[in-house]
Amino acid sequence: MSAMNTGLTGLKAATSHIDVVSHNIANASTTGFKKGDIEFGDLVDSNAGKTTPGSGVRTQAINQSFLQGDADMTGNALDLRINGSGFFAVKDSSGNTSYTRDGSFHVDKDGNIVNSLGQNLLDKGGTPLKISGTGPWTDISVDDYGNITAKDSTGADTTAIQAGLTNFPNVNGLKRIGDTQWAATTESGTAITDAPGAKGLGTLTSGELESSNVDLATELVDLIVAQRDFNANSKSITAGKEMIQTVINI
Repeated sequence: MSAMNTGLTGLKAATSHIDVVSHNIANASTTGFKKGDIEFGDLVDSNAGKTTPGSGVRTQAINQSFLQGDADMTGNALDLRINGSGFFAVKDSSGNTSYTRDGSFHVDKDGNIVNSLGQNLLDKGGTPLKISGTGPWTDISVDDYGNITAKDSTGADTTAIQAGLTNFPNVNGLKRIGDTQWAATTESGTAITDAPGAKGLGTLTSGELESSNVDLATELVDLIVAQRDFNANSKSITAGKEMIQTVINI
């Protein structure tokens, strides 16, 4: 039975591995996506209260890789790429703040700078950014430090506004919510929020987005390995069942 139990734990771990790798592959073209990495450990014997080598394997953690993705040029002024550390802070209509590396923004009909989900981009003080005057707005530009300028429908210069960035002492403590957003937790530590380029935060590049940090070639190799592990453990379970049945029939 111990061999079968070991096979079952291996089967479960291989399934988790396949799920993580498949999710990475599915988001290889998703702006601002950060790949997941699975970590395995020996199974702990609940009776003995200690790790027993050979008793099985378990998923120890699914970590997130926050390595920066490549630049994807778009030419749109409000497509913003972070060079270095930090996240854009965005707030939804319910007042919930989340953090993202996806810098795809645009101006809505009221002058708010929002993403595709309608979440507002925040300044360093946590205030939603809004371009002054009446639209449509033209000549929108964003410098390396998040200063946003434009002209309103009358041709007048808009009031200066500046995007903020936020970072955390432990980014691996952030909770993933969706494919490209995270929520702060006690494990991530106290948020560090300021203007781009301050307090170790990155700067911005306008007209570019950060692509996914998934390496497809690596993920495809990992998928093959995970599938082989799944098949090997499945065969060991089948063999174990056949042995038990043989003993019963004696």
